Amino acid sequence: MPLYPFHGHADDTVSPRLARATLATIVLANAIEFFDYFCYTLFAASIGRAFFPHAGGVSATLLSLGTFAAGFLSRPIGALLIGLQADIAGRKPALLLTAALVTAGSLGVALIPGYAVLGVAAPVAVLLCRILQGVAVGGEMGSSGALLIEHCPPRQKSLYAGWLMAGQGLALVAAGTCGIALHAFLTSAQIEHWGWRAPFMLAGALIPVQIHLRRHIAETSQPPLGEQPVRGMLSPLRGQWVLAVILIFGGTVPTYVATYVTTFGVTGTSPSAYASFATTAVVGSVTLALSVAGGWLADRIGRLRTIACARALTMAAVVPAFHYAAVHPQPIALLAVVALFAGLSALAGGPTIALILEMFPRRGRAVAMSLVYATGVALFGGTTPFVVASFNAWAGTRGAAGWYVFVSAATTLIAIGMLRLSRIAAEQSKAANP
Repeated sequence: MPLYPFHGHADDTVSPRLARATLATIVLANAIEFFDYFCYTLFAASIGRAFFPHAGGVSATLLSLGTFAAGFLSRPIGALLIGLQADIAGRKPALLLTAALVTAGSLGVALIPGYAVLGVAAPVAVLLCRILQGVAVGGEMGSSGALLIEHCPPRQKSLYAGWLMAGQGLALVAAGTCGIALHAFLTSAQIEHWGWRAPFMLAGALIPVQIHLRRHIAETSQPPLGEQPVRGMLSPLRGQWVLAVILIFGGTVPTYVATYVTTFGVTGTSPSAYASFATTAVVGSVTLALSVAGGWLADRIGRLRTIACARALTMAAVVPAFHYAAVHPQPIALLAVVALFAGLSALAGGPTIALILEMFPRRGRAVAMSLVYATGVALFGGTTPFVVASFNAWAGTRGAAGWYVFVSAATTLIAIGMLRLSRIAAEQSKAANP
């Protein structure tokens, strides 16, 4: 079996109006869920001081980021459980479940007292909240992505997948704007004491919006066509699994390097709070716009070509750009550099998701996409801030972020080359055996 089989199952009978309504619902709901994750990174230093006060300095931040990473490491569990639910019971019930669970986790982070009140129970409780959210979000991408490409016009799959990734850009805009508002209306002491909890309260308070949006989603799942279990259908596709995780590697590292650098800067001096929040909002705007543009472009020139161009440009630009930001430690330089490589990553986001979704058959697609995305993000995304901070502390340098993005882009280009060779081989085999 070739590594890139085509499993397109768009429903030609779905009206464009219904498809657009489903798209808007998924994008908004996806943005609400990821808003919490980006806020956690933005306020990681304050969270570290609230729950790990005895660690102090860099150690407190590393512990806070390690807790952040634990939420990602639990994603594969949710991917398996909720992804299977989406393939068996339907996409809609799975999406309702993820909305409820992730909101409960947000409220937990907002309401749990700090170490001064609960002692060691405080960081343990926060860790459990992050794990709960990881389980919930683990099934989100597969369920929502499968629903979208099964509910969109056949020739606009990359565009619709691009809008799905644009939801994460919208979340960044909201997180940055929220930070700017807090900075404008509260003092630094107030933000440190309780203000950092406000974004998590907001995320938790949006549960009625989440449930309302997802209750009106049109279901796309169908009864199983055969008796073969999902595991039996997916286990032979080992090549697709490996290549799909590599594709996620290339996209998730720039995203989380952007959030890390926005908070902790490129040089030894962290940017001001206002500059950090403003950069996050700008990066979110760029991500939103270029995710849609990349999906539109891929529907016209091809997914592999669009991804390859974006990753090649990333390799060429990222290390010199980080060097420039280190030599010129002004807020505008940091903003330009982060926006550059985050935008290039977003350009490939939609076609990457559409490509991976169509590597797997419809029955099993949600769990496959969920597991691939959760595994890739758990290994390479959620751990990115911790890896970069640890390497910088160990090596006494600030260059880890740029080189990590470079390596992720280079690895993705290798995977793209393998997919191209596989498609060529499949076409030659089909021509020889009509």
